[in-house]
This record gives sequence, structure tokens and C-alpha cells, in this order.
Amino acid sequence: MSERDPQEIDVARAAWSQLRAVERLTVTVVVDNETDGLSAPCACCDPSLDPNTSTPYQSELTWATHQVASGKWPDLDFRQSLLAGHGLSLLLSATTSDGSVHRLLFDGGPREDLWSINAERLGVDMAGVGAAVLSHWHVDHSVGLLAAARAASAARVANQGRPEAELPPGPEPVQEPFVLDLHPARPARRGLLLGPSQKPVPFNVDPTLEQLSLPGCRVDLHASPHTLLGNRFFVSGSIPRIVSFETGQPGHATLGADGNWHLDPYIMEERYLAVRVRGRGVVVFSGCSHAGIINVVQNVKEVSGEHVFGVVGGLHLAGSKMEGRIPETVAALKEIDPDRVFGGHCTGWRAKAALVAAFPDRFQPLSVGGTYTFLAAPLGEAQKAEALVEGQSPDGEALP
Repeated sequence: MSERDPQEIDVARAAWSQLRAVERLTVTVVVDNETDGLSAPCACCDPSLDPNTSTPYQSELTWATHQVASGKWPDLDFRQSLLAGHGLSLLLSATTSDGSVHRLLFDGGPREDLWSINAERLGVDMAGVGAAVLSHWHVDHSVGLLAAARAASAARVANQGRPEAELPPGPEPVQEPFVLDLHPARPARRGLLLGPSQKPVPFNVDPTLEQLSLPGCRVDLHASPHTLLGNRFFVSGSIPRIVSFETGQPGHATLGADGNWHLDPYIMEERYLAVRVRGRGVVVFSGCSHAGIINVVQNVKEVSGEHVFGVVGGLHLAGSKMEGRIPETVAALKEIDPDRVFGGHCTGWRAKAALVAAFPDRFQPLSVGGTYTFLAAPLGEAQKAEALVEGQSPDGEALP
């Protein structure tokens, strides 16, 4: 366990103070453990039930049907269905009050080919994606970044020096290098120690910094909280482990510099990502929640002082050694009372069932190809006038 460090909280609050609200946040699931294009969304995400929902959802099947209806595809070809795999990769698109869009990739999933196949079928154009953030050094989140970096590199090299009129259609190309935002504590290798007398079970190896340092790409190492892409995305530092029942991942091990395997249940380099949606609150993204999702959300609340509107990502409540934490986790999350909980990857079916029961109209599982959108609150004329009197733009930012 790690104690709360007041100095680290102050550093995080200073970084948070730079974070600017967005009008629209769209989350596209590029990689997740599950695919489900048929299930209807929860009531709070179903535009057919509430045309004014603040969090409309579109499934892979609905999206694909639109491709056929618009004439982009000749038919609904199930051979082009997206693929599921054990890991997570989310494409985040943040739209600001002036209409500009900042795009960021959160994790890359477990395989290069999996990421490439799904990204291509979804029409992801890496020329318009400014950065990727790796939540933690685990291969089910890191390996797919090799494919993402290659795609971003190829797009930037191809567009370099081309007149604007000759650029291909799609998102406005980002002129700056593609930033790979990584924690500097990359382990030599990770795996499992299942018993004192048993041999370690190693995982495959994370990408190296050199492999990710391609033309048009830049590797940035960060252990401290900071913001990215016009101060629209907040990346945390180390997450304090203070919740008594969130004690890490049993049996997890890291290969040390001494050449020996050591139990490492806490995975201390794990980071979360957060976005402020104007008038709603904070949407927090957690890759695996090895720190514990309650530790994550409590840290967000302490750093930001704001309401947590959405919790998205892997909650790591799957497996016999983790499932005993489900009741306490769900109870604590109910007390925090986020408006939306979208759990995927390592959350597990038992935890999802418990979350559906606890948040019947607010929980929805992540699914490959699903698009989850967070919309800012409507801004009335009185609020606009008040903001201008206070010297702020309508999205709550200081006017020049």
C-alpha cells in the first residue's frame, strides 16, 4: 500500500488547474475483450428512448448498418466484423467550444494485428490523432501501440511537406509529432508467481522505447501528473493505494534488475486519464484499475474537487482471487454515485452483473466498435451572460 502524499496531491492539482473543459467527448472502442453489436444500450444511453440523452451510444452493428445505408459499403459483410481480444484500446475525440477536435489513443491492446485490423475497419486515421497514453506496462495494453505508432508515423511521413489542398480527406492532420506518453518505469518483464515453489510464468515482452521511436513519433516519459493536447486530457501520476480492500493483483510478479522474479502486486506505475466535460463533470479512464477503481476515483475527486460523471475502462474484478472484492467495490462506487459506469476488459462477467444490479440504468459494458459519447450540458443564455460578466468564455475558460 502507498500513503497519500500531500506534496504529490499539490502537484496533481497544479496540473489539473490547466485542464480545459470540452463540449463533446467521443469514445470509440478499438480493442476490448468482448464484441456485442446486438444488445440494446442501457436506458441512459439509448437515443430511441431519450433523444436528448447526454450519453448516446452506437453499437458496431448500428454503425455498420449506416455504412451500407449511406452507400459506403455494398452490404453488411460479417467477414469484416471487428475482433475481440484480451486487452483495451480506446480512441478519444474531444471537441472544444470553437469546434476543434483533439484525438488521443488510450492504450493499444495485446496484439499489433488485432489493433490494425480493427482500426482499419473502423476507419481510424492516425494522421488526425495527436498522442497515445499507455496506462501501465502490461502487454495487453502496450503491444498494440507498435501498430498505432507505425500508422501514425506513416501518415506523418506521407503528409510531410504536402500542400493543404493535396492532403487526403479525413480528420485534419496533426502537424506535430505523434506523442507516445509512457511511464519511465518500464520493467524488463512481467509475469506470475503462482506459488513459492513454482517457476515463474512470464508474459511476452513490452515494446521497447526504441521500437516506438519511429519517424514522426516522439516518446515522452512522465511519472508526474500533466496535461496533453491543448490541455484537454489529464494524465495522472502514481495513484495512492489507501482503500483497505484494494490490495493489488495477487501472484503478479516483475523480473528485477538482479535477474530474479519478485512479487509485485501493486503495479505502481499505473496511471489514469481524465477529461472535463462542461457542465457534467469528470470522465475518468482506467486501463486495468490495478490500483483499485475506488482508489482511482477517490484520487480524481481529491485532485479535481469536481463531480465524477463517468467511469470507463477495465475494473480488474475478474478471476477467483479478485471476485471477492466485487461487493465492497460496488458498494463504494454506489456511494461515490457516478452518473455513468462503462466497464470492460478485465471487469469480468460477475462484476458486470453486480454493476447492472447496482446501476440498472447507468451501467453498460464496453464492446468492440461501440461508440460512447459524452455531451456537455446545455448552456442557457443567462449562463452565457454570467460567464461573460465574469470574464470567461462560454465553456468556462478565461477570456484573453
